[in-house]
Amino acid sequence: MDILRLTFQLGVFFAIYSFIWFFIDLGIKIMTSGSVRGLIQTYLLKGVKYLFLVNVIFLFSIAENQVSIKDSSMFPVVVILVLYFVGKFQKNQNTNALFSRMGMQSKVIQFNAKYEIIVISFSILAFIGFIIEPSYALNPVSLWFKESIIDIASTALIGFIFKIIGLFFLLGLLTKTVNAFQFLLGKLVPSDNGPKQDQFDDFEEVE
Repeated sequence: MDILRLTFQLGVFFAIYSFIWFFIDLGIKIMTSGSVRGLIQTYLLKGVKYLFLVNVIFLFSIAENQVSIKDSSMFPVVVILVLYFVGKFQKNQNTNALFSRMGMQSKVIQFNAKYEIIVISFSILAFIGFIIEPSYALNPVSLWFKESIIDIASTALIGFIFKIIGLFFLLGLLTKTVNAFQFLLGKLVPSDNGPKQDQFDDFEEVE
């Protein structure tokens, strides 16, 4: 199915983009002498990261390369982007909660739910903005990211590794989708097969 191939391709693109951004982020840390970033700095940088990510994904979406995504697939792309960002949100939230339970403050993961939602919402709106005005997506930085992703994906060994990551992304997304449908189905159609609760608890005092 086209939607499966689309999800797989985007999984590969997400993985390679994160790989490239890791070195960009490392370079920024080196230039700033490894100084600890504040919350505002962290989310400004994350906003830039997500903005170029949706920009690059849009370039793939408008048939800019040989593994292009057709324009008719724009809606599935938006859905996959939302699910991707929700997954990132949950991962950061869980990591932050884990450190909090341990009585520690994570210097690696700085998490603020409000800022996270703002950055994600801005990124999705930016993608919609590119759909409305595609010319804004054609900038040198995003075109460089796109060409770099294509070059890495076409490399034999490294490209194969990222294709495996894309496969896991596809399987993970399918699992989340099935779980979501099961959850909604359980809410809409409550099961009557479960054990019925006694009218009174064993130790309930009846007056």
